[in-house]
Amino acid sequence: MPTIDEVDTMRDARDVDGLIRALADPDEFVRSQAALSLGTLADPKAQEPLAKVRDEDPSASVREAAATAHRWVVGRLREIEAAR
Repeated sequence: MPTIDEVDTMRDARDVDGLIRALADPDEFVRSQAALSLGTLADPKAQEPLAKVRDEDPSASVREAAATAHRWVVGRLREIEAAR
C-alpha cells in the first residue's frame, strides 16, 4: 500500500495505473490524494475509476475528492475535444 509521498511520486511520474490502484488503499488520505493526483493528470483512463470512487467510496472526503478530480478530467477532455 502506498504512502502519501509515494502517491506524490506516482503523480510526478505520471503513473496513472499506480494512482488508479491507490484508489483502493485502506487509508482514506491516500485514496483522496490519489484521486486528486489523477485529476491533475487528466488522463482519460482515470475517468471511470474516479466516477466509481465518487459514487461508492465509504468516506465522504474521498467521494468529494474523486468528484472534484472527475470534473477536472472531464473538463480537460472537453477542452481537448473542442480544440480539434
